Amino acid sequence: MARKELWIIARRVPVTYASVKQRFSGQADIEVILDRRHAERRRAVLPTEADRRVGERRSLNVEGVLRQLGWAIVERRADET
Repeated sequence: MARKELWIIARRVPVTYASVKQRFSGQADIEVILDRRHAERRRAVLPTEADRRVGERRSLNVEGVLRQLGWAIVERRADET
């Protein structure tokens, strides 16, 4: 099964985003994106009826890595895109 790298660049370093995006342009197995998250979606602590999610969808919590390095790389199977 083919693998694909997803490079996530923190919003605070747009120069890094531009540089990495240009460096890997044209490579089908690497996608470079700017972090789109503003905050955790589930902010309320109110009880819900039933949480249908089995588990966390994100396989890796990149929050700390983005804060520290300004970028993170996530490997995923090509059929997850």
